[in-house]
Amino acid sequence: MQGTLWKKFSTFLIASTAAAALFLGGCEGDKGDRGEPGKNATSFTNISSLTPQQQANLTFDQTNSTVTSVSISSPPVVKFKILDSNGNPVIGIGARNSTGQLQNLGFTLAKLVPGTNGSPSHWVNYLVTTVPAPGSSTPAAARPPERDREGTLIDNGDGTYQYTFARDITQIQTQVNAMTFTGNNRRSDLGDLTYQPSLTHRLVIQYGGTILNTSPSIPFKNALNIVYDFIPATGQVVTSSTSNAQERNIVFTKYCNECHGSPGDPNNLNDLGFGLGITTPHSGRVDTRYCAICHTSQRAYGHAISVATNGAFTDGTFVTAETTTADVNTDDVQVLGEFVTMVHKIHMGNRLTETGYNYAGVTFNTIAYSQDPALCRKCHRGDTPQQLAVTPQGNNWNTMPSRKACGSCHDNVHFSTGLNHDGNLPQANDTACTGCHTPTAIQTSHARALASPLNPQPIAGLTNFEYQLQSATINGTSNDLTIVFRILGNGTPITLATAAPGLTAPLAGFTGSPSFLLAYASPQLETGTAVPADYNNLGKAEAQPALVSIAALLNTTTNAAVGSIAGPDSNGFYTATIKSAAAFPVGASMRAVGMQSYFTQTGFDASIAGRHTKAVIIPVTGDTARRTVVDPDKCARCHEFFEAHGGQRVYQTQLCVTCHNPNLSTSGRAISDAKLAGFAFTPIQLGILTTWDPAFNKATPGYALSFAEFSNNFKDLIHGIHAGSAAEGGIRTNPIRDVRNGPGTNITLIAGEEITFPNLLSNCDACHLSAPAGTNRQTYKANLPPNVLPSTQVTRNAAVVAGATTANITAARTTVPNPEDLVVAPITASCVSCHDSALAKAHMQANGAQLGAALAGPSYTNMGVPRSTLPSATEQCALCHGEGRVADVVVVHQR
Repeated sequence: MQGTLWKKFSTFLIASTAAAALFLGGCEGDKGDRGEPGKNATSFTNISSLTPQQQANLTFDQTNSTVTSVSISSPPVVKFKILDSNGNPVIGIGARNSTGQLQNLGFTLAKLVPGTNGSPSHWVNYLVTTVPAPGSSTPAAARPPERDREGTLIDNGDGTYQYTFARDITQIQTQVNAMTFTGNNRRSDLGDLTYQPSLTHRLVIQYGGTILNTSPSIPFKNALNIVYDFIPATGQVVTSSTSNAQERNIVFTKYCNECHGSPGDPNNLNDLGFGLGITTPHSGRVDTRYCAICHTSQRAYGHAISVATNGAFTDGTFVTAETTTADVNTDDVQVLGEFVTMVHKIHMGNRLTETGYNYAGVTFNTIAYSQDPALCRKCHRGDTPQQLAVTPQGNNWNTMPSRKACGSCHDNVHFSTGLNHDGNLPQANDTACTGCHTPTAIQTSHARALASPLNPQPIAGLTNFEYQLQSATINGTSNDLTIVFRILGNGTPITLATAAPGLTAPLAGFTGSPSFLLAYASPQLETGTAVPADYNNLGKAEAQPALVSIAALLNTTTNAAVGSIAGPDSNGFYTATIKSAAAFPVGASMRAVGMQSYFTQTGFDASIAGRHTKAVIIPVTGDTARRTVVDPDKCARCHEFFEAHGGQRVYQTQLCVTCHNPNLSTSGRAISDAKLAGFAFTPIQLGILTTWDPAFNKATPGYALSFAEFSNNFKDLIHGIHAGSAAEGGIRTNPIRDVRNGPGTNITLIAGEEITFPNLLSNCDACHLSAPAGTNRQTYKANLPPNVLPSTQVTRNAAVVAGATTANITAARTTVPNPEDLVVAPITASCVSCHDSALAKAHMQANGAQLGAALAGPSYTNMGVPRSTLPSATEQCALCHGEGRVADVVVVHQR
């Protein structure tokens, strides 16, 4: 689906000018009086004169392309105008397909029915009949909501148009009531279709989709949806400031686009960005206000009602019920195609209680949502006047609970019987919902343990911490490291315990301890005497930085060789001194100090007691800071409070790169036979392993030696994860297989084929730094700075080359970088982590990539040349893909 929506591109313009021929009767005679000044020529964008690719690249003015009037006395008549993003009128619209329907232009119309018995309002779409072809004897039939594309379109030649619907919505109720309904075609599913001009109506005009006569099909990259809310009886336009008019604007496209596209200017709610169609089959429908009037309860029409057996569905689930029923309007039925139900179930995903969901091929239970679905504010925001201006009903999630909305996530609650409802209380309608589920109660029940922008009021009683690093300095004589820091608890500086023998808990009421992470760079084989542009923690096992906990510094039994803590000062800042032997090697460069890990609060359930806290990192005073490539605030758009390694490292990607540096590869091949045989794999993990190898047997001696090994350099890992699988809408031919020999008895698996990226994969700005303005290109262009290190694909030494064993693989990991390691040069590593097809690799290999040959055996370890033989400066990528070149990476990824 991702290929169906493209990124914004420049508008192509066709200028139409009127030329007048000047006839001169000769050189003699009067010139006559000066005429009136002529009008300025107007530039138009003529769709009919553009090539398919030019049409695909066209962008529209989303604000000033508008409906100018709607009149409804029989078939609706709509007057509207369309402008491109340069303000030029768009003319020439009106191409029709072989059946006579408008190819790229469509109209839909719905009324907003006020709620009753405590239920919220809901949309009823009028366009639920077919339109027989002219001269056809086939009568109109009922169907779920559709677009009107068979009507009459008048192009006024100046960017304005008039469209007359083919359907007379004032007669739809009468027309449908005269039809015969049998089986799954239930008349009640279509609702009350009476034309009610005093109610709020919504008209949506769609321009987009697939361009006519293109094969393979070419879609518009930037569809236009014009949304117009109005009251037909008065012609009044309905907005958030309209008095005495029903309105229903609950979710906002811009918020969806935080994950599903580019949300545009974060400070401008009028800038919706683009991208919603990326993860839907409807590339031309990109506004949630449009989604809501097609994905109504009328989507039940024509579909069987499915009932779960022991909590599991076994057939297509378009409509579900708790017990057998013939009426979808009963209180226990859910229409999975209705917007509220569909979107909630998609995002609840694998957390749903009932299983076997399959709505039109969307298997809800297999979807892993990238953040906590209890964070309702991700989609529903009504906390500020600015938010309420665009989504006046943004707080419905806590002010107007309903069986439909709540039951779509909490699908083990059966309202007709009361099963799993508070006190097993049956609920025949929504009247009494607010009696128990007040706004405060709902927000409290949805509160999470950790404070975040989407969870501003976390669970009461828990402390939320903030780490602050003021400075990190090195004593030029002793090489000791001094760190000035403080920790805020619920906004107030905390007081650490007094240093004492055997101390393990630095803070009263809490166990555990934050720690300082010490990362650095030193010259290695590939850079000669130059300092690498990446952390490499040279001399450390597995290239990992040193960790020094606050608890260790306060434990006077063992801190003599490590250091100490003094303070606090009047502002709550402590000074930690870490002795040279426990700090950085003499001569190290690009030194940095991070603060990570967390306290665990006593007296609370273990599931919420860990006070996971955002990591922070600063360079040592006087040292060059490592370049910043990823913007953690952008990661937060999809992950909100991103936690890695059990919450030890949170949010800050600049800390991630200290460990996930170019000299690190996955550790699964170092798992011992005893550990593998004794590990209790979950059913999900077993499913992954048997998918990789149907003959998987954890008791097989030496089995871990066949596990995939993959670079764990941050860029390789993150690109590889988000690239997913080409078979599932991603891009990688061979999805990544990441097996890690975790601490203690733990084993971790990452299966790339199970991951779907909700954004457009070529939208590098989704993750890469773009502030301050202009720096985004610098973070993903092909012209890398000097001394960026190659990515290690396989860690090995001479002994491993001779014959891999668990012991010598483990030994090789303690001495990285090794001359025998298999590595891929830095530019190539960035590209091949997504573009891993045979054709892409052949292209890279032909241009100095040095990818090497695949290793023998079942492992996916299939790239790299020995570190000692990697030629310097052999990559020729920038010749074509560099900044300003013919295939500039930045430009190519915008296509």
